[in-house]
Amino acid sequence: MVLTKFRIGAILFLLILICQASSASTFHFNEGRAGNFSDSGPKTAELVYKLSLNPIHGSPVVNGDTVYVIADYSWGRDNSMAGLHAINANNGTKIWHYSGIYSMSTPAIDGGNIYVHVYNEKSGMGELMAFNASSGTLLWNVSLESGVGSWVVSSSPLVYNSSVYVITYHEKLYKFSTDGSEVWNITLGTEAKYIYMSSPSAWNGTIYVAVNDSGSYRLFALKENGVKLWNRTLAGVPKATPVIYGQTVFIPTSERLYGFNTTTGAERWNISFDGTLSTPAVSSGKIYVANKTTLFCFNISSGQELWNFTAISNPGAYDSIASSPAVAGGVVYFATNTANGTIYALNSSTGSMIWKYTTSNYIMSSPYIYNGKLYIGADDGNLYIFGLWKGSVVVTGGTFNVTDVAGKTYTVSNFTVLGVLQKLKEAAGINYSVYLSTYDNKSLFLSSLGGITNGWWMTEVNGQGIGTGMQFVNVSDGDVVTFWLYPSGASGKLSSKNAPYLVEVTVKAKLAEINSFSVKNGTRGGFINATVNITPYYTGWLAVVVSGTNSNGDSIAGVATVKVTHQQIVGIPVMIAVPQQIQAGNYRLYAGIYKLEKFPDEISEYLTTSQVAKVS
Repeated sequence: MVLTKFRIGAILFLLILICQASSASTFHFNEGRAGNFSDSGPKTAELVYKLSLNPIHGSPVVNGDTVYVIADYSWGRDNSMAGLHAINANNGTKIWHYSGIYSMSTPAIDGGNIYVHVYNEKSGMGELMAFNASSGTLLWNVSLESGVGSWVVSSSPLVYNSSVYVITYHEKLYKFSTDGSEVWNITLGTEAKYIYMSSPSAWNGTIYVAVNDSGSYRLFALKENGVKLWNRTLAGVPKATPVIYGQTVFIPTSERLYGFNTTTGAERWNISFDGTLSTPAVSSGKIYVANKTTLFCFNISSGQELWNFTAISNPGAYDSIASSPAVAGGVVYFATNTANGTIYALNSSTGSMIWKYTTSNYIMSSPYIYNGKLYIGADDGNLYIFGLWKGSVVVTGGTFNVTDVAGKTYTVSNFTVLGVLQKLKEAAGINYSVYLSTYDNKSLFLSSLGGITNGWWMTEVNGQGIGTGMQFVNVSDGDVVTFWLYPSGASGKLSSKNAPYLVEVTVKAKLAEINSFSVKNGTRGGFINATVNITPYYTGWLAVVVSGTNSNGDSIAGVATVKVTHQQIVGIPVMIAVPQQIQAGNYRLYAGIYKLEKFPDEISEYLTTSQVAKVS
């Protein structure tokens, strides 16, 4: 135990809240509609949840561990589950539901609010509505048009630079402030016949929209004040949404695939193509775009075909690829709008199939990728969630009981790898089972996770495999615990970097628990002796501080450094120097703990209760 340098004066224990602003979540991921997701998606067709709602035609979106989706109206069925839903993205539990609104559009989320373009059953109008994303409270709604049905109120709103843009079926482009005040509206065409699901896109202060003007189809570029910059005539019907990548805006039609300069509208290239409702995805110099039966990959600079994958062999009259592809982690995901709608995952470089999952109904919905999961809806009324889990859990002191596959029960500390699994189960609803090792008859290892047993579950802490039972490996704040599966019969070298099943958990925990502290009286020119009793949840060096002031603001402080061992309770003596020149009287003292390398800038734990020492 040694004294180290400290700041004379009152050491104020500040709780610093780091507020992370939520990024916008919208159709095809962002305002450029490029479908290029920053997260990795599932590498296998592992279905985690299937939630029964109502037919889902738009895309789900995920923000802040909540998935939002509009369940559409369906003739001939109970529509009580239609409307806007907020669902826990980790465990599938329903958070809130607003009924009586229908659409095939996708919500847009920004700044804690969610915006939807819907048909409102109560008013009989096409409306733009805003809700509080956390509570589901309706903030405002504005009527846009009458004489429309829910199936054509389907263009997804765009949130861009603190404004909301939406296109109506009668080809008006509206701009609203986020409080619901109309900024302007412009009539661009006659009606959105055939293109009612096309949505506005944005890039570099410009809004891009596809327009039907009495059968003449165009791509418009407008400034944020509504001034038209340029427009280009398109051959064929542009049913999809414009996509911006770099300085090119892409738009497929029923006859061509175009690429235009975003600023000037100059045509870069076009090729013969029969596009659908499917909006292209663009990533790493490639554009992924679907026709009725096939997903194509083209070079974005030249339009040269790189590969294609036929997903529908014998299409019926209503069969097509309407789902917009999503690219994430080297995989491109999409679905088929067929009677046995199938979700595909392809290698984005080669087009080879990685996995597929077949349902029993049509799929117009587009995949959304978040935190290792894939979210997509279907006409069968289900929201499908694929993939395992990646996130954080909070670990606190205490123990829990776990029973192995043989029926034997063990008491285990929360601050262990096994404790992390238990917290994961409680937080995300992912079940696990453990078995007792026959090698030492005391170590517990992972037998199954999320119901998956077809292989061997590996466990790592901060990238290093564990060599003993999960109940014996301690964890601390900031540790990353990874569970990954080596499948039975797998060939080649696998690791946590390329495993098909992966769960990654970041531990959030206290550095230590301050159980109590005591102080003795002291004299000017001498010392006050204090003892701080702690339970550390960390192995390493700590700085323990006791400090405070009298009623006049005179301050005293002392600090000790100590090396602690995980969960070994220790009493730490702290000597507080009392300067000769300070006033006598009572001093109210507090205790705090730092990681030594973060002292004195970042406090970890502190007591809000105090002790009084008398200085004479």
